[in-house]
Amino acid sequence: MSLVDDIITALSSQDHSLVDALLKTKVLLHDIGHKELVPWVNSEINGYPQDAELPAYRLLSSQVLGNVAGMTVQYTAHPLPIGHLTEEQRAQIQIARMPQSLAVLEKFADGEGGRLEAPIPLEANGLLGKTLAHGLVIQRAWCQISQAELSQIFVQVRSRLLDFVLELRDRLGESNTTEKIKEAALDVDAPGLFRSAIFGDNTTIVLGSNNSTHIAITNGKGDFDALATALRSRGMEEPDIVDLKNAVAADDGAEEASDGRPGPAVKGWLGRVVAKTMDGTWAISTAVASATISEALKNYFGWH
Repeated sequence: MSLVDDIITALSSQDHSLVDALLKTKVLLHDIGHKELVPWVNSEINGYPQDAELPAYRLLSSQVLGNVAGMTVQYTAHPLPIGHLTEEQRAQIQIARMPQSLAVLEKFADGEGGRLEAPIPLEANGLLGKTLAHGLVIQRAWCQISQAELSQIFVQVRSRLLDFVLELRDRLGESNTTEKIKEAALDVDAPGLFRSAIFGDNTTIVLGSNNSTHIAITNGKGDFDALATALRSRGMEEPDIVDLKNAVAADDGAEEASDGRPGPAVKGWLGRVVAKTMDGTWAISTAVASATISEALKNYFGWH
């Protein structure tokens, strides 16, 4: 049995360890010469940095609950109104980020109680309680997610990785040795398959290790809104995005654009925004900025 088939077997059965399947995928990625995809595997096994952008399947919906008391009443674990909060404030308490390693998440999912709780700081009680009836105060507030929803992370990782490996097997054909796999992989867009299967369309993810950073951006061809969202999520300011939109329009019909190369207006824009990383205007490293912009524009224009 080839390594690819071995991974498929492991992913297809709940009786096989997901971590074991990921470790074998790590070996496979080295075998096909795409070590730049390994950081995702490492992040799933070891956990993501606290400030990392997480895949969508690691962002869970949470319910905001609280213990509320008045002179003659007491409400326990009562849903709290949050419609008066700003969109950013609601997102902070309604979306639970789960960057922990798979091993830690498994312990969370197997715990007793059927739910996980994350306390909301006491200083937020006043803000949360602004719309409560007169005389009612919040004694304690927290965010809560169900363990059943947490278990979906494992399902998503299995399913997405299985999609990638199955598609890769179809592209590799009958290759069953390391040499044949590596040779067949030369004709396969493994990074494209990987990003599409793992992250889906129009998603920006930064994956890295101590030694490298891999930018995976999958905005669609010709979709400027998705391109703008990808760049905006990496901290690019709105005037620069508008500037890019104008540059794309200015290059419409340019000879370079028809040949799959950036036109003069887009080239000028590239020079300006990269310069901003050098003088600190755009708070992102030049290397990450270049990789982000390059990948996003490549996807938008369909450059190869």
